[in-house]
Amino acid sequence: MTAINRQRGVAIITALLIVAIATTISISISTRLQLDVRRTGNVIAGDQAYLYTLAAESWSKRILKQDREDSEIDHLGEDWAIELPPLPVEGGYIQGRLTDLQSCFNINSLLDTSADTSTGTDKNTSLPRTRLERLLTNLKIDKAGAQTIIDWIDSDLQTTIPDGAEDVHYMNLAQPYRTANTPLQSISELRLIKGFEDPLVYATVLPHVCAFGINTPININTATTEVLRSLADDLTDSDIEQIIEQRNETAFNNIGEFTSSSNLKEKLGSTEGLSVDTEYFMLQTESTIGQVRVLSYSIIHRSIDGNTVVIARSQGVF
Repeated sequence: MTAINRQRGVAIITALLIVAIATTISISISTRLQLDVRRTGNVIAGDQAYLYTLAAESWSKRILKQDREDSEIDHLGEDWAIELPPLPVEGGYIQGRLTDLQSCFNINSLLDTSADTSTGTDKNTSLPRTRLERLLTNLKIDKAGAQTIIDWIDSDLQTTIPDGAEDVHYMNLAQPYRTANTPLQSISELRLIKGFEDPLVYATVLPHVCAFGINTPININTATTEVLRSLADDLTDSDIEQIIEQRNETAFNNIGEFTSSSNLKEKLGSTEGLSVDTEYFMLQTESTIGQVRVLSYSIIHRSIDGNTVVIARSQGVF
């Protein structure tokens, strides 16, 4: 009887082990299946969101083309500047807005290729640098940041004295890296540059700067308040308020109208790099499909004849 009981006990234990193993395998298979289903769903949702982004781009291009046919100037009262509410689509919603890329200071304009070096002209004393230094000073940020940016995007490794920063500085950091020595590909790259590592500094300057490869003028009909203030040293709060009030009522049709406002002609000194129309726009699209939220950024170029084309596109999934 004892041997038989032992055999029965072994059989029961073996059966329990088999059941436990089978249960573990079943749970593992089920978990992997759920993950595969979720992963597949996310991929499908991402593809769907991408197609909605393309549709938003097509819609934006039509709006911008029609806008050029209707008017030769660009301002914040036009249809393209109106932010639409979220639109329901299959499985979620989509929301998008167009912004003027010439309403901000283009960091890459600091590379003044028009400077005449044969006469000893220093490209680092260009008008764009002066305006950026004013912008930083008005935002209570050290204007030396203009020089560190120039050293980051110029093609050489020569540190400019006294405020520059090249490989010698960055390679001695706790987490070393090298300078890009090329124009910024994204404004987020600014956080790598000496003087802008602090998130608070970056957040302060971000609304007023941008980065794309073409050196374009600032549209005074859409420029931010701080960008307008950076155009001259002695612009007062009253001057800026009058400019904003006037352009809100009736957009400036040309630079002459702008300089005649608040007697700006003498204060500005130069109207180089200013315009009343825009060629480059940013489309930001947010698509939410199920549990997936996709942010897409598209840079749209509109030529003088109104033709539009997407020249850059990036995407982030959250």
